[in-house]
Amino acid sequence: MLLCMHAIRFALLALFVATAVFAAAPGEDRALAWVRAFNEGGEAFETFAAANYTPEALARRTKEERRSLYERLSSAHGKLEVLGVTADHGTLGLKVKAAKGGTLSLRFEIEPKPPHRIANLGIEMGGRETRTNLPPLVLEEGSNPSTTLDAYVRQLAEADRFAGTILVARNGEPLFERAYGMASRRYGVPNKTSTRFNVGSITKDFTRTAIAQLAQAGKLKLTDTIATHLPNYPNQEVAKKITIEQLLQHRSGLGDVFTPRFSGVAKSGFQRPKDFIDFFASDPLHFEPGQGQRYSNYGYTVLGAIIEAIAKQDYFDYVQKNVFDTAAMSGSGFFDLELPIADIAMGHTKRLGNGQEGTEWRETMARRYSTRGIPAGGSYSNVRDLLAFDRAIRGGRLLDETWTRWYFGGDPKGPAVYAGGSPGVNAVVASDATWTVVVLANIDPGLPEELGEHIFNALTRGR
Repeated sequence: MLLCMHAIRFALLALFVATAVFAAAPGEDRALAWVRAFNEGGEAFETFAAANYTPEALARRTKEERRSLYERLSSAHGKLEVLGVTADHGTLGLKVKAAKGGTLSLRFEIEPKPPHRIANLGIEMGGRETRTNLPPLVLEEGSNPSTTLDAYVRQLAEADRFAGTILVARNGEPLFERAYGMASRRYGVPNKTSTRFNVGSITKDFTRTAIAQLAQAGKLKLTDTIATHLPNYPNQEVAKKITIEQLLQHRSGLGDVFTPRFSGVAKSGFQRPKDFIDFFASDPLHFEPGQGQRYSNYGYTVLGAIIEAIAKQDYFDYVQKNVFDTAAMSGSGFFDLELPIADIAMGHTKRLGNGQEGTEWRETMARRYSTRGIPAGGSYSNVRDLLAFDRAIRGGRLLDETWTRWYFGGDPKGPAVYAGGSPGVNAVVASDATWTVVVLANIDPGLPEELGEHIFNALTRGR
């Protein structure tokens, strides 16, 4: 799953996790206790970490950073219920159900010798994994971060752990802007600060903005159903039940576009949202609309079709004019990758088709869903343009005050994170009213996104 910045808020559900569990594998008791500490929250979580993490794992984050990570996860998912446990060569896997909807996979790397403490933790949400594997970063308050940041990131790049571009701005003015690694390993082309990267699910934020613009203009209501604006939607029984708000919040019951059936067909026939609707509309719902949460790239593609129907123009043209051009994002767009496009980063992945991790870099397939991207993902941008978007959306240049507050779920001056990732793609914008950190990478998700939030936390710590 590719996550947007907006957590879906449901009422917390009470749950019980057993306290007496037979540890069938080394470290299993610690993994289960991690869930109990997470559900208890507050100081219990930090107390657990101090007693159960290896010294190396503790050193990767400060106490404040662990608290920040906990707060983000707790806000997004609520309490957790263990559904199952797996063990494989020093790694323990827990499948957990989140009170706010959906399931997560927790992967605990356990030190091989007693006392079998937790050496690393991965959190996978529908395919995206967040790992806690960066060393501490200290930035002096009030100082220009360039020298410290460049040395910090260059070590990661030289170890072949990072490739991409990074921008840090204060009050909209860039203080740090650097490029690392290769845009194309095949042709030896280095990344530049102007290089355009696939931004993954940050594309959904552009689609959200377009929907809010149309709502602001009185052309739609969030309570409207799919059928209200797409009367020819092939499955009218479903179309009459699902609202625009449910599509935005992944509460529609619709599924994904990355399915085995879709992987077996030629992508040249998928150029507009309607093409996806014709293919997926007959698929059964995963749950009744509003009764659950399941990440749905297809749902956002339906939103693209609704934008087309209301605006009476192509989705891509609408976003180009009303989002990219309005926000002065001159390098951004939905590019036809069958054409020669300048200054584009090629994605590189170590993930194999069977879900395993390989050792060699491979170029990712550019045509995962179409040659041009979809309303759920696949647009391209650079670090300056994403800074421009963040400033424009916060500054009221894309939406009025009411809809800007809706977009942020409250105060537009508060901290927010936009992110997206898939094999060979990872993008993140972490910002508040003062600081903006943009990290774009053409390698697998995990470290680049964490790096962006790591830098942002270092800049804002104590403020």
